[in-house]
Amino acid sequence: MRKAPTLIAISLLAMLSLLPVVSAQWSGIQYQYSNGVAILQSDEIGIRISALNQAPHFQWWNLTSPGADYHVQFLRIFEANDTNGDEVFTPGDDRILGQSFSLPSTNWEFSGFLEEHQNDVITAIHFNYTNTDIFSPQGPPYIPSSEVPEDELEVQIRVHFYLTTAHRFKFDISLSGWDWSNEDSILVFQFSVAKSEHGHNEDTEEPSEIIHSGNRFTFGHAYMEYAQNAFTENGTHQVQVHASHGQDPGAQDGKSVYLAFQHFEGDLDYDPILGIIGSDNPSIWDELGIDYNQLLLLAGGFSIVVLVTMGVKSQALRKPDP
Repeated sequence: MRKAPTLIAISLLAMLSLLPVVSAQWSGIQYQYSNGVAILQSDEIGIRISALNQAPHFQWWNLTSPGADYHVQFLRIFEANDTNGDEVFTPGDDRILGQSFSLPSTNWEFSGFLEEHQNDVITAIHFNYTNTDIFSPQGPPYIPSSEVPEDELEVQIRVHFYLTTAHRFKFDISLSGWDWSNEDSILVFQFSVAKSEHGHNEDTEEPSEIIHSGNRFTFGHAYMEYAQNAFTENGTHQVQVHASHGQDPGAQDGKSVYLAFQHFEGDLDYDPILGIIGSDNPSIWDELGIDYNQLLLLAGGFSIVVLVTMGVKSQALRKPDP
């Protein structure tokens, strides 16, 4: 007769033991900014983003199993002809037109952090880097601010990190003022891909290989995912995006990813994703659409039911027979 209360007590303890684990997974996002570097952290991923006097540099690593750090740098923007008509940029075959916009040569202004909260937990962080140098694609590389034309080039990097997808982060690229030299050319964004030992802030070696599957590039235990469409004219029009990878034609070594955009008019908005492999599968709570507070309420309600049931059964066991 006492087996049932014992089993219920064991179940209660097991359920309560899960709560610290759940709480740890929802401890929120931590962040800081110093000397041009933004550092963010969840329970799954560490992120370091810098853009002061260099190209926007994204570095991230798996906090649950630290190994290599992965690096993606946004190197340059250039216009190119599509010689073979395959809609991608092929290093060595397709010719670059005009001048490249070299991102390492610009200065970047940091916007500060914008937080989102759920009760006292930071659930999302947003911030921007905006170039402050003036670049004229078809004229002199840089011109005084007093002589800035109305259609000067502006590049803004907008970073978004959400606790609900704590294994990855996204960055929007907003581009305005590109002056095309040819109506049937493509615009190419070039990113370098590398890795380093954990804790080294500079990329020191190439990944063993880059695997291109679908709309994702995988390298080691990390990936870069690209959308197949970008948006122009305040999101009212779509532009197709085609990707390739290969050696950097301007360097002796180094692997790069190239995102090629069809000819467009006006501004361009685009949002790649960077992440770690191994955390893409949603938990049972994500599948059920249950957030942290709802989970605590469920656990608390279950605990009360169990305690009441135990009390009733204990009283029944102690009641003397008539």
